[in-house]
Amino acid sequence: MSQYRHFFVTLFLTLLCQLHANAEPAPYPLDRPALTVHLADGRHLAFSLAQLQQMPQASIRLSTPEGAQQHWQGVSLKQLLERIPGADTGRPLHTTALNHYSVLIPYDDIQRYDPLVAYLLDGRFISIRDYGPLHLIYPFDDHSELRQQMFYNRSIWQLSEIHVE
Repeated sequence: MSQYRHFFVTLFLTLLCQLHANAEPAPYPLDRPALTVHLADGRHLAFSLAQLQQMPQASIRLSTPEGAQQHWQGVSLKQLLERIPGADTGRPLHTTALNHYSVLIPYDDIQRYDPLVAYLLDGRFISIRDYGPLHLIYPFDDHSELRQQMFYNRSIWQLSEIHVE
């Protein structure tokens, strides 16, 4: 009987581990700060996903290289900056990701292409494991000139900080 018991315990634990491995990644907590905007005067403002959801929403549809469609939802970077006194300076933004990747976003990009600070992909929050909770997304399908490495590099995932120069 002990062999059967050992077999079933092992089987149960194996199935439990498999279920855990296939589980949906936990979303980022809605009430925890997800984005910090550092202003040139030394002030900084932190925004949670819940606060970003309260702002006017925007979306971008993109085609993947495989031909699938992605629907990104979030807040227009232009509108986000306009809502923060002292943030819409006309100067470049220094953006930083959770993994410390950073890239400079020219002010002209914001005015011309209006990138999206996205927190939903196809109607689901983006977990940290899936490079969330925030992505800066350019409208690649709407502007063919964006389909070059320079702009792909500016589409930062795990966006966590914006430094206004």
